[in-house]
Amino acid sequence: MNNEQVDKLAELLHKLKNEALSYDISACIKSEKSADDLDNAVADNQAALTTKLYARQSAYLKKIDEALKKIEDGTFGQCSACGDDISYKRLLARPAALLCVLCKEEQEHIEQKEKDKLRGGFLADME
Repeated sequence: MNNEQVDKLAELLHKLKNEALSYDISACIKSEKSADDLDNAVADNQAALTTKLYARQSAYLKKIDEALKKIEDGTFGQCSACGDDISYKRLLARPAALLCVLCKEEQEHIEQKEKDKLRGGFLADME
């Protein structure tokens, strides 16, 4: 990857970070309790969803910061599993990617296999 491509990806990462930081998830939280059980259930569900969104946003910001740090130290674009280069096309699609396509597919395959085992799926034991 050349310097121009790295600069473009760094600019994209900064833009994504600013967008993520500008979205105020805490504004979605309402702590009002109602006498209506249905309203309370909806409020509880909304609070759980907001908590999940906040956790995802925090993890995403951490990945962006990690990618920006890798740009600074010159290791950006290298797969953290196998050490091969991550394609520029993949980085344009997901600038904070830490794995090349092959390693990401392998990771997803392993995760799916574990989910199948937890669910008692019959396909999990066939490999």
